[in-house]
Amino acid sequence: MVMADPSLQSLCCLTTSNRSQQYHLLELHQSAYYGLSLASAIVGFLGSVYQLNLRYAAPFPRYQYFNVGLRGNNVLFWLALADTFAAFGLIIRSTGWFLSQDWSSHAMFTPLNQTFCAIISGWIQFSYTSSHLWTLVYAVDVRRITFDQPFAAPVYHFSAWGGAIILCIVGLTMLYFPGNGYDTFVKLLPNHVATYLPLVLTCLACPFLFMSAFRQAEISLTRRYARYTTTERRLVESLKLKFILIVSVFYLCWMPNIVNGLVLWISWYKLPVTWVLANWYLMALLNPLQGVFNIMLYRIPKRRQPRSQLRGWFASVQIRKTEPQEETPLLL
Repeated sequence: MVMADPSLQSLCCLTTSNRSQQYHLLELHQSAYYGLSLASAIVGFLGSVYQLNLRYAAPFPRYQYFNVGLRGNNVLFWLALADTFAAFGLIIRSTGWFLSQDWSSHAMFTPLNQTFCAIISGWIQFSYTSSHLWTLVYAVDVRRITFDQPFAAPVYHFSAWGGAIILCIVGLTMLYFPGNGYDTFVKLLPNHVATYLPLVLTCLACPFLFMSAFRQAEISLTRRYARYTTTERRLVESLKLKFILIVSVFYLCWMPNIVNGLVLWISWYKLPVTWVLANWYLMALLNPLQGVFNIMLYRIPKRRQPRSQLRGWFASVQIRKTEPQEETPLLL
């Protein structure tokens, strides 16, 4: 089976008798590639865990549905959790590949190893699909904030987690479905669609959602203060800069994956080996680092700290009942 998607899931279907020409791409610079994947996954995992340590799932009673800082922190917690799941799966897979670099051995293609490969690849795809959808949910919620619309937590969770589950089931079922009666194109296309649909949708929708939020923020500020002076203009410009950086970093981390998919389908029978390998290195480096970049992009609300060890437990209980301090207005 041909190398098909950025999560390298089609490699799990390889056997010693069906290895194609594209398979031999992995035989080039294995140690460097696997080492880079492992190092980047560890850094991304640490960054995501650091976010989780600061963004815990705070209670969300109904009267807080319009709290800007709290609802943003809630969405970003689940985004960081999805990134943590993905980085953890990448660490396991990269470690396994790094320790089993003899692809010519028959042990690599045993049914047990193929099953483990399929499971861990499916876990990574589910986690990153959820991460893409939570990023889209964040952009949707930013727009809803500017229109004074409430926080739709059940809809957000169903869209992100439920959408990822449905897409993964559809894509992986066709990819790993037993039987040789299917054409290669038919087996690979559903998983490609399931992998790239949330990624492309997030890339296309986020800029338009943020631009709509900018326009509405200007209108809301004008209505609230009955003016639109330099102060309000600076606030809107700071919001624009922040969300432009969010979109730019998302493109930086995931554009190599989109380019990879296009090149694989356009050059199906004659892949540019050098270019594909360079792009794989970019994906291995940039994909897991999204969790690190998010620390710098998204504001982390300040919370009260216990003043003494004797009041530590009581303070920790009180923290979860306290809303984040909103020291900056609106969406910052």
